[in-house]
Amino acid sequence: MYSNILIPLDLSHKEQVVELVQIATALAAGNPAEINLLYVDQSFVHRAGDPQFDKTIHEGHRKEALKEMEDLLGNLPENTQVNTIYRDGTAHDQILETAEQLGSDVIVMMARKPGISSYFIGSNAERVVRHAPCSVFIVRSEDSDS
Repeated sequence: MYSNILIPLDLSHKEQVVELVQIATALAAGNPAEINLLYVDQSFVHRAGDPQFDKTIHEGHRKEALKEMEDLLGNLPENTQVNTIYRDGTAHDQILETAEQLGSDVIVMMARKPGISSYFIGSNAERVVRHAPCSVFIVRSEDSDS
């Protein structure tokens, strides 16, 4: 059904990865699929400390995030290819941009249940659903910060 799947991850909620990957492989319906795991580092969105920031620390953080994503993957079907992607920026912008660049068929992501704060500022999941170039599957979570 779907063959090019984007999964944005929040590495502070690693327990969600298993569920997201299970959903993604179910959406592939046993067909060959490419799963792209995306981590967006929002640390430098406002660039306030950028002039004093040591670039080697940032590179170390990038490598650590990519390794964490690779380590999170368990048993996947043999016909599934997994890629890890690290981006800097605002989460919803990077998710949308990555989905478009990769030609994703579907985005599978977590979202917390809406609360009062989402009525004022919105959520990453809401923005992705509104502007995505493809289908979006939202998995509800009490703990997610999306």
